[in-house]
Amino acid sequence: MHDRILVPIKPKHAKHSTELMQKAVSMARGEEAEIIAVTIVPEIEANLRVRPDDHKPELDAFVALQDTSGVKVRTMIRTGAPHRAITSTAKEFGCDLIVLNSSNPRIADYLMGSTASYVVTHALCDVFVVRQQGS
Repeated sequence: MHDRILVPIKPKHAKHSTELMQKAVSMARGEEAEIIAVTIVPEIEANLRVRPDDHKPELDAFVALQDTSGVKVRTMIRTGAPHRAITSTAKEFGCDLIVLNSSNPRIADYLMGSTASYVVTHALCDVFVVRQQGS
């Protein structure tokens, strides 16, 4: 049913990212799908010495700690606003499922919208949203 699953990962939020990755791996195993784990970073960091690719070792280390046996996993870094980068990466790689998390909304999310709500309404593929409590 799904061949390529995009999973946006925030290694700094390991607890929620681990749960998200476990769900994605479970789906991928059942469908023999590939996972693309992506971390979205700002185009320009507050520390100008940090380049976007400097985040890749952290993402690779996070994925290495997960039980992904039997599942092909690619990792990559993308820059920009998370909501747009997630949908454009899914389109670029022909992903047919995005698995992402959503926290309890804050008041600003009602006014401007959350990343998850943008992805759900703008993605060209299926979206599976994992509710994160206490984020």
